[in-house]
Amino acid sequence: MTVLNEKVVDLNVQVGDLKIQKAKVYHIKLPLTEPFKISLGTQYDYSGTVVELDSGEIEGYGEGSTIEEITGEVPAGVFETALHILNRLKDRKYSGIEELLEDVYKSVYANPTAKDAVDTAIHDIVSKHYGIHLTRLLGGGPKEMQTSLTIGLGTVKENLQSLERLKRLKSKVIKVKVGKNADEDIERIKAISEHLEGMEFYVDANQGYKLGDAMKVANVLGDSGALFFEQPLDRHALQDLRALRRQSGIPIMLDESISEPLDVIDAILSESADLVNVKLTKSGGIRKAFKTLITAQSYGIDSMVGCMIESKVGIAASLAVASSLSNVKYTDLDGFHSIKIQPFDGGLEYRSGINIPVSKPGLACAPIRKNW
Repeated sequence: MTVLNEKVVDLNVQVGDLKIQKAKVYHIKLPLTEPFKISLGTQYDYSGTVVELDSGEIEGYGEGSTIEEITGEVPAGVFETALHILNRLKDRKYSGIEELLEDVYKSVYANPTAKDAVDTAIHDIVSKHYGIHLTRLLGGGPKEMQTSLTIGLGTVKENLQSLERLKRLKSKVIKVKVGKNADEDIERIKAISEHLEGMEFYVDANQGYKLGDAMKVANVLGDSGALFFEQPLDRHALQDLRALRRQSGIPIMLDESISEPLDVIDAILSESADLVNVKLTKSGGIRKAFKTLITAQSYGIDSMVGCMIESKVGIAASLAVASSLSNVKYTDLDGFHSIKIQPFDGGLEYRSGINIPVSKPGLACAPIRKNW
């Protein structure tokens, strides 16, 4: 592991009866098990920002890791923005998390990944302060949840090899990345669907198609028994997404189109989605992701909680949110599997297609100090 940058901020922030004395912010780089290929590009390593909050007695952790084509942030910028946010919180007093996070969200326009790192660390340290798991703070309870595992872009041969590896991990649901070439993707989808041996699958195009190609792929998905078609078109193409949804019959899940509660309302009013995928990174952290999911729930829309390539800190936070709302029917929380050297221990365990939370206060994560 490489620490590219690190800085300390003297905070002196009061949150209810908890005083947070200081923060440490790290920009770290970690190797991946293999290149991660999607229609937006290829990721070769993990380059993330870790925020550590310290009360003198307990520590809270948050993380920000994203793909710049999705949130518009670059890794070095996430680090600097997290520092900027923390410096703006210095010497202030807040009645609770909601009031504090309003200042976090107002501190800078957009930049959801940096806000996610700060937001998650705040939730972690507050829930540890009260001696409860984060899900309890959110109104839920630690819950085992099934997760999909991912097959990236590649050849049919490469994909079938990946499928065999995921079978050894006893995955129950497979996500197949598509969106680069419709004809090649159709060949891959057919080959994978014929070798599932009882597993379920869906595909994720990451906005890669135009309407005509998306329709071709959707027809194959219907014949192949796919669960749904995730983000087939550009995030703003709601009318085309509506047409695809109506004409193909395959359920449409929106991901990049959904960053906040208003996006859910837009999707419903435009009739462009059957399901939504909410990520902490896109939302700006736990609090806003929770509100986005509640908005979907109020309209009767089922949801997925997904992730980027993140360590167990980000995945444990996402699992806590997913465990706290009844309309979260799917999770795609496999990001830590792609990181070759884990910076954190605890948080959750993966077992036979299931993420199992560690039942300790907060996120139940701790840094593996020897790797820092």
